[in-house]
Amino acid sequence: MAEPTTHTRPLTRSLDPLPGESLGGYLLRLSHRLRLSPIQLARRIGTAAPSATRLGRRLLLDLDADGFARVTRLSSDEARSLTLVPWQDRYPPIARALHRPVSESRDDWLFNDLPRYCPQCLAGDGSPIQQDHGGSWKKFWHLPIAFVCPDHRVFLQHRCPQPHELTRSITHLITQTADTTLQPAQCRLPAVGQSRSQGRTVPSCGVRLDQLDQFEHGGGLRPDPPMLNTQLRILDHLGPGCPPGDAVSYFSDLRVLVALLCASWPLGQELIPPGARDAVAAHIRALGAGQRQAHDQPPRDPTATAGILTAAASLREAPDLRDLLNQHAQAVRNGPPSRIPWTYVFERHSSTCSALVRQAAAPSVRSYRRTGPRGTRIPDRTGGYRPEHIPAFLEERWYQEHLAPLQIDAEVKSVRRLAAVLLVQQASGRARGDAADFLGINPAGGQFAATSTLLRWLRDGQDAFNAALHNLAEKLDRGTDPTNYQRRREVLRDWSLPSETWNEIITRLPPVPGPVRPNLDDRVRQEASAFVWAYATCGEPLFAPRHIEAEQPPDTRQAWRQRRANTWFQLSRTDALNHYTALRGLLCEHGDALIEKIESGTSTSIR
Repeated sequence: MAEPTTHTRPLTRSLDPLPGESLGGYLLRLSHRLRLSPIQLARRIGTAAPSATRLGRRLLLDLDADGFARVTRLSSDEARSLTLVPWQDRYPPIARALHRPVSESRDDWLFNDLPRYCPQCLAGDGSPIQQDHGGSWKKFWHLPIAFVCPDHRVFLQHRCPQPHELTRSITHLITQTADTTLQPAQCRLPAVGQSRSQGRTVPSCGVRLDQLDQFEHGGGLRPDPPMLNTQLRILDHLGPGCPPGDAVSYFSDLRVLVALLCASWPLGQELIPPGARDAVAAHIRALGAGQRQAHDQPPRDPTATAGILTAAASLREAPDLRDLLNQHAQAVRNGPPSRIPWTYVFERHSSTCSALVRQAAAPSVRSYRRTGPRGTRIPDRTGGYRPEHIPAFLEERWYQEHLAPLQIDAEVKSVRRLAAVLLVQQASGRARGDAADFLGINPAGGQFAATSTLLRWLRDGQDAFNAALHNLAEKLDRGTDPTNYQRRREVLRDWSLPSETWNEIITRLPPVPGPVRPNLDDRVRQEASAFVWAYATCGEPLFAPRHIEAEQPPDTRQAWRQRRANTWFQLSRTDALNHYTALRGLLCEHGDALIEKIESGTSTSIR
């Protein structure tokens, strides 16, 4: 693209932009006034190179607004308003296109495949200037989220009445740029039946798009109130009255929900206004509904666009959004949850989705098996509990209230570990293995995984598991004064029972009758240390620090490992011998003292 220079003389005559007008529409009206072809005008003002024959839509993003303003006698703000740039902090595809190379800026949600228009808007308001040069080609019509003219309450059109054979998208800002004979509202597609081999000399169609019978050409349909309201809300989110961050979340939510509705069709068709269902169904057939692909393409037909976006907006506002998303995800699930088609779209855009949609969608897209390469994502939950509030081994009372009713009795240990990992993952955005590392239950550095038995159960029971975990997370969000388990783990990372403390404890044990005396050597001190650590941190002895054992020779360490399970069993069983019952009581008492010191933040040495 050429750029206007300080040597490019300003035009002797220009035009004021119309409200909401696009750069393409402005060039059409101005070239008509100056009796130039659009390409001649573009070369004259430096918008196109001297040898250029085409004007691409990329001008809506890359226009040198200051230079254009000087040559056309506009203000810089007026020139910039003709482009999509003012919406870059509201509509994510625009921002992505501006920050990527041209070759990588392809996004199906950036531009319409075919120009959309309202005949009444093109006809103008009857003022002399619009009678002479036509009304406004609006820049909003370039976006795939445009489907209704709110001023005239009609569907936008996207075709000429003539039977043009269009096999691909129109990527030009203006077609037939060398034609000087056309009024701005005339169709600039090549005339029907003319060979494209004629190049720039092929005659234009010339049908007056501003003189169409809108109702007849639109198939006899008018937008119903929900469609009109959806279009108005979309426009509101592009306007200055809406915070940019809210607008970004809104449009990202609509995009991922449209993909879900397309992937799960015909589920959810009741959300589509009746007059648009056939058009939506035709769009989904064209996408190849049911195939393993991302359904991330907006409809060509404005009626289908109205139907699918109205349905997505309705779904977004549903009070039972999480359950509805789970139903739709279940309808298309033909493999593990992380492989269903719409999750590709969700993962790509979740960072800009609202917290509402992220939290509602998370159970449907989460996979309960080994994950792929680690990567941090935006947390599913914000503003509630934090990762440090989760114990490495889910609290017993949490388990009993929320997960025990699922009756996964044979996998209690695995369930409590997995639930803790997933709660950390939701609050932090960490990958599964990193969440396990945070909890200290991934000591080998490998990828944390549930057991194969639990995974088999989850194939049929994962919806119930998702719901139970979600209810637990919501309860934690509402909690006050939560326990910081991570601080306890950090304070006790290098801790073990000192010999003198151990001696104080065992001297308080009641005497054991008979000649056989229990073994209370350093091996038992190590297991007692692991017990106290697990009690204080709400973890498992398996993952406790083992500093006493680490000081022993290799053969001793091996012998100790072989006897761990029996000692843990004796300390944890409810019907233990009196000796172990008393020892457990003293160890719990010491654990309570440690907790009190940690919670008080005392500088007293932790022993």
